[in-house]
Amino acid sequence: MIAAIVDLVMSRETGTRGKKRMDRRVRKILAEVRDRFGSQCGATPSLTQGDSIELLVTGPIPVMYLFHRLMVEGMGFRVGLGTGRITVHNEYADECDGPAFWNAREALEEIRRSKHMKRRAAFRVSEKGKRGEEESVLYCVLFLAALQGMTATQLRLCFRHLWHGEGVTQIAKAVKTSLANVSKALGKTPCYLLADILSWLGRTA
Repeated sequence: MIAAIVDLVMSRETGTRGKKRMDRRVRKILAEVRDRFGSQCGATPSLTQGDSIELLVTGPIPVMYLFHRLMVEGMGFRVGLGTGRITVHNEYADECDGPAFWNAREALEEIRRSKHMKRRAAFRVSEKGKRGEEESVLYCVLFLAALQGMTATQLRLCFRHLWHGEGVTQIAKAVKTSLANVSKALGKTPCYLLADILSWLGRTA
């Protein structure tokens, strides 16, 4: 299994009202992950009281969606990814435990200790993990790296293309801009390559 622990960095800087609004937004996103990718979730995605998101999944796509969705919302985060067995398996991800989560926590702690302030992801994989889990973690990290090179506008446009399947014409109409603007914005990103990768991952899941 693959465990992801996402530390919501910006939550440390919000007041009580801001934190409540953020909690609602995050819970809405987690509901989307559950509804869209429930078959790939080993447990229900959770938001802990410590402002961390915990996921337990069988493949990379739910994690990729979460990364992209959080970035579209402008939420800063750090993520630790881990693979391995699950020894305590309950309905919600934050109630599960085992080597996969231990590895994810260790990876996240590595980021917290790191002097590289812009580092957002780290991973630890189990030598006894199932085939394909290591590759799934790498897909997640590389997907995040690709998103980090996009502007806020490019992130939003690319999200519509990747996750809603909208073409340039549909996107332009939805965001009330010209076809040329959308085409130019997406053309400067790896969005179309990411779409091909997601399509391939979907077929092999």
